[in-house]
Amino acid sequence: MEDVPNSQIPASERAQIFFEQYGNDIDGAAALPEFIIAAGDYISRIVGPESADAGMALIVEGVVSASGHALHRPADWREALRDSSSYCFSEWPIGEWLHKLAAYAEYGIVLDDNEAAPSTADAETIGAEIRCMLSQAEELVASTPFAEWRLSDSNELSRLVMIARNRWALDNNEPVDPAALAYFGKISEGRVRNMMSGADRTFSSADGRVPAAEAHRWLQGRPEFWNSIWKDQNLVQYDDTRTTPLTKPIFVPVARDGTMFHPGLQRGNSFTIGKKGEEEQVAGFYNALLKLQQMPVAYWRRPNASGNWGTVVVDHWERIDASDFKTAVD
Repeated sequence: MEDVPNSQIPASERAQIFFEQYGNDIDGAAALPEFIIAAGDYISRIVGPESADAGMALIVEGVVSASGHALHRPADWREALRDSSSYCFSEWPIGEWLHKLAAYAEYGIVLDDNEAAPSTADAETIGAEIRCMLSQAEELVASTPFAEWRLSDSNELSRLVMIARNRWALDNNEPVDPAALAYFGKISEGRVRNMMSGADRTFSSADGRVPAAEAHRWLQGRPEFWNSIWKDQNLVQYDDTRTTPLTKPIFVPVARDGTMFHPGLQRGNSFTIGKKGEEEQVAGFYNALLKLQQMPVAYWRRPNASGNWGTVVVDHWERIDASDFKTAVD
């Protein structure tokens, strides 16, 4: 069967793909641990390591705890934070904005927080939310002293801002950077720049950027491009139709990519279940499974192909014999 171009995939399905793929590509929150560590090192020079470590341990405690790890000594906060970096987006307030901004930047949609009654906000209201999210991320990048703290400005947050800013430019018929256009069209930046030069060039240059009309025309022929549909979507969450709890313990939830909830997902002494912002740590596989079965919509954390831990949502339930698991269960 012929593949469907990304432009024909609706908002609800894009949102589900985004949640399952999050962490594979754009994750602005992945840059935050190094920012926090650099800030802690700076504070340490002023107040001393002992006081700084005590304060920083409190700051990172929530992220470390959510990951299933424990911070045994305040001085270990740096290593513990790095080991728990995939939980920054769900545990720190800025993470929610960066999470939603990534959905816009990559898939051209805006996520809705109100699952029970999906919003029907108009395009102007949604656009204002996008501008607010983008502004917060831009201000965070602008206020981070990369050079002074010896941080790389080639980080996931800066990359997210670049892509989101240029999608917004494209959505408003403004020129886009070659690097962003290459990302949208899934080709190299060098190839885009080659297409901007020579007598037979595809794109003209507007102060080094590609005019919006030319970018739109080219992207329409790229099946990989996720066109912006936020102006027409009704902000329906990807799971808004799944509302009936399942309670039989012989069933396990399976995500869209075919991965299921299993005993090997234990980190430390617990499993992480629940939607973003409402996650909880549950000890014991069957205890966690029972809670998942009682949820209107089951969410749990598992590592993706890159080893990054992210939240997935149930796509369907399967009847499983516990002996099928390679890891022993309690």
